[in-house]
Amino acid sequence: MKPQWALIAYLWTCYVLNHADRQVVYTLFPALQAEFGLSDTMLGMTGALFLWVYGFCSPVAGVLGDRWPRALMVTGSLALWSTVTLLTGFAPNGTSLLTLRALLGISESLFMPAAYALMASAHGPETRSKAISIFATSQLAGVAIGGSISGWLAEHYNWRIAFWVLGSVGLLFAAPLYAFLRRVPASFLGEESKAPAGAKSFFSLFFIPSLRVVTVFCAVATFGLYLVYTWLPTFLHDKFGLGLARAGVESSIYPQFGTALGLLAGGMLADRFYVRTPAARFWIILTAFFFAGPSIFLLGNLPTLETVRIAAIAFSFFSGFIFGNQGAAAFDVVPAAYRASAIGVLNLLGCTVSGFAPFLGGLARRTIGVDRVMVFTGGLYLLTGLFVLYGVIRYFHRDHKNAQAR
Repeated sequence: MKPQWALIAYLWTCYVLNHADRQVVYTLFPALQAEFGLSDTMLGMTGALFLWVYGFCSPVAGVLGDRWPRALMVTGSLALWSTVTLLTGFAPNGTSLLTLRALLGISESLFMPAAYALMASAHGPETRSKAISIFATSQLAGVAIGGSISGWLAEHYNWRIAFWVLGSVGLLFAAPLYAFLRRVPASFLGEESKAPAGAKSFFSLFFIPSLRVVTVFCAVATFGLYLVYTWLPTFLHDKFGLGLARAGVESSIYPQFGTALGLLAGGMLADRFYVRTPAARFWIILTAFFFAGPSIFLLGNLPTLETVRIAAIAFSFFSGFIFGNQGAAAFDVVPAAYRASAIGVLNLLGCTVSGFAPFLGGLARRTIGVDRVMVFTGGLYLLTGLFVLYGVIRYFHRDHKNAQAR
């Protein structure tokens, strides 16, 4: 296997563990509520707190990813979050659970900026969306594994075992990962394009209009995704009376299948059309918003499990177009020396805004209903598509030219 694709394989495995470790808690909401006596709002806070901490730590992680050795950043993050996951299995009460979720946010935030910068250095714009899309399918596998395994273990044994197993696997994988990263070509590590020191250089990213557009659509898409990730298992449990294991499978396997198809299709389309227009990724993303919006509306309002399943696949499919291209879209308008920092900027607003998804879902569960939050999100998607259209027409070509010149 060529080293640039071997890099994707190793990072793919890391991100499977990353998302399995953060997803596992959502399937266990009923079990955690029974053991710790947590309210619906506090259950939502397990997702919100993770995302808020993750988001606020991401700019620092991005700056470090442009200045520190990226092999060390990626491997160290894996070891840290795996340790936190292992310890979560020993949580004695709700307060300690929330504390560990915050620590998980800190440790996982270190991974993504450095990993995306590695992939951008190893893959040029002609294969970048494809590489990132393949990498992003690991998120789906991680959600499916975390959701399915945790639900099965909770029903048949004990919910704590899932944390112990996932944390141990991550710690064992850290050694071969670091050994591989020490052998990759130096150009993959991006050492020749390290960003200059100083906060002024980092904050200059906020003055790139097209990056602000990417940041906004990243925030909205992540809000919708985490609304579904966090509350779909419980939504199905409440609406259709499904058991934990069945709800975990329905909310993990089918949406991830749709997203996997969307990621791969969106990545290949973006790379193919990039040769015709450098704005190809933006055009694909705005189209996806116009289809994903109605899909999440239907997800919350269709009357049968079969039709909800179809809507979940459709929403996930078009979400895959967005998530497979958002990092590459940012790299189209950001100088190479600031790639990790750019991902940190995306995560800052994306995770801060999306952190309200699990929190609002908890508030809405027994009042207006999670389905009403999905209706609101569908409308927000349509407005975001219009905003991306404005950004492409108004700003993209100038920002792309400036990025290539630096």
